[in-house]
Amino acid sequence: MVRRVSRFSVIVRNDEGEYLAHLTNSGRLLDLIFPGSSCLCVSKRPAKTTLKIVGVPVSKEWAVLIDPHEQTRCFVNAADAGAIQWLDGWRITGTEVNCGESRIDYKINRYEDNSIGFIETKSAAMLLSGNVGAFPDCPTIRGRKHVKTMLRLANKHRSIILFLVQHPDAESFSPSIQGDKQFVADLADAVDDGV
Repeated sequence: MVRRVSRFSVIVRNDEGEYLAHLTNSGRLLDLIFPGSSCLCVSKRPAKTTLKIVGVPVSKEWAVLIDPHEQTRCFVNAADAGAIQWLDGWRITGTEVNCGESRIDYKINRYEDNSIGFIETKSAAMLLSGNVGAFPDCPTIRGRKHVKTMLRLANKHRSIILFLVQHPDAESFSPSIQGDKQFVADLADAVDDGV
């Protein structure tokens, strides 16, 4: 990585030259994306950028998957394969569901009793000391709005906020006060009220 140009674009270099790469993760990723760091990129169709950053190696064998689209694709594949025990009996029936002021990642249904639920996923790529995966790494107005929407939905439906921990060294997860104290407070309220 040569330098970050904007929130969503980075100059990367390989043996053939320098390229503008798209970064789909809206976090700051200061511990992963910095001048001199390595990036794993895939080709994109011609657009403003020809590459997309999907990961950052953290060892010879492991990388942090930083592309939220790839993370959610993995989640959907696991859910569809029945590999997520706490989703037994539930099926994903909608994506990017309009729920008032927010769009929530997934609508789920349990057909045996016609129950409805919602899942919002968050990409936890940050690693804190003690091998703790964390989210967010910066203030997240959108994340706070999602938490409040999920809290409102929990009054009538199953409501899940799923943190997809991406760092291979993470052994546990914690919301990050350093990233956004208000998000952590809102999340604690939501958990207390059934999210």
